[in-house]
Amino acid sequence: MTTQFPWAHATHPDWRMAASLCLAQIEHASRTGTGRQATLGFLYLTDHFAEASTDILAFLRERTGITHWTGAIGVGVAAGMAEYIDEPAMAFMLADFSPDDFQVFSGKSRPPARDALTPNGRSASWTALVHADASTPDLPELLQDMAGKIAGDTLFGGVSSSRHANALIADGIFAGGLSGVVLSENIQVESRISQGCQPIGPVHRVTASAGRLLNRLDDAPALDVLLRDMGAPTEWSPSTVQGVPVPAAARKQQAASTVQMLQGTFIGFGEGDAFLRGNYPVRPLVGVDPHERALALGAELDAADHVVFCRRDRHAAQVDLIRACTELRETIETRYGSMDRIRGALYISCLGRTGTLFGGPSAEMQLVQQQLGDVPLIGLFANGEIYGDRMSWYTGVLVTFQ
Repeated sequence: MTTQFPWAHATHPDWRMAASLCLAQIEHASRTGTGRQATLGFLYLTDHFAEASTDILAFLRERTGITHWTGAIGVGVAAGMAEYIDEPAMAFMLADFSPDDFQVFSGKSRPPARDALTPNGRSASWTALVHADASTPDLPELLQDMAGKIAGDTLFGGVSSSRHANALIADGIFAGGLSGVVLSENIQVESRISQGCQPIGPVHRVTASAGRLLNRLDDAPALDVLLRDMGAPTEWSPSTVQGVPVPAAARKQQAASTVQMLQGTFIGFGEGDAFLRGNYPVRPLVGVDPHERALALGAELDAADHVVFCRRDRHAAQVDLIRACTELRETIETRYGSMDRIRGALYISCLGRTGTLFGGPSAEMQLVQQQLGDVPLIGLFANGEIYGDRMSWYTGVLVTFQ
């Protein structure tokens, strides 16, 4: 069995006590990877500790001897089967990566360029764990730019949900922009995203749209297509029956009932095989035009040429998270031979998924841990999730290190 990364978590009103409890767990485990000294710490703090974050980082550096740390501050953090939401808590995990295989970056320290070379003269390939400050303008564009600067084009991470200015950890405490750590191809990483919802019908081709308005799908009115997918009648009350006017109140009530039925409906959109891989943005349905029989989305369609309608509820969220974990397990077992190869894992979930979506407190983390087994697992409840080169919302991003 591959030696796992040491990890710890604790909650306590006094940050010194919380940090000391974590260090006691590390010392009790008495292991730092494969016997090598740990070189990188992943650290997540709830924003109850935001004002003390500089002191916490200095304390952990002194006690562990680890110089490099990356992470973020948020309203909630996670570890193992525990979720700490809006309470003073911290979680960290220690990795023993070779110093040549990672680089912490921030506004003060840029990531390696795409054309960086390894010691043997070969072009480097990188992935990146990225944390972002929610107050940063043009985040989607910054993420695409970041993906274009690393050879792997693969980002994963989250947007800090902290209610304080200083929200990012990257060998220091920062506000604004992006920070994180880039990882070379020598560090084996696998990742998946869970949308937290399930399609309620097939993928449809966009045949007429403008901005956030979806007019026609498969050459039919978009509203009719959605109603068919939901198994609902597509015919609306006529204005007259046998020459007798139908009261406007009755037709208005039917429209209101349809809109209520469509609440909780989301639209996934993308191109190519994005739907096969489950990696596509999902946005809520925000409006219906009963006259044009069109749909209004919560985001621009951009270049998307296909959409799928989805529902988000407890069952759908559970099923989709199990799907993501199952795909990840199958990939690891195929490529590496066994789930025992997992040394540690990160899970970035949306703050909006906490509470009842998965059935109660800590239910989401319990499901992840059950699916992965007994592996080191810490995470952050974010204000937006990062996967590929884009931001998502209401999703969960799972990353494992082998």
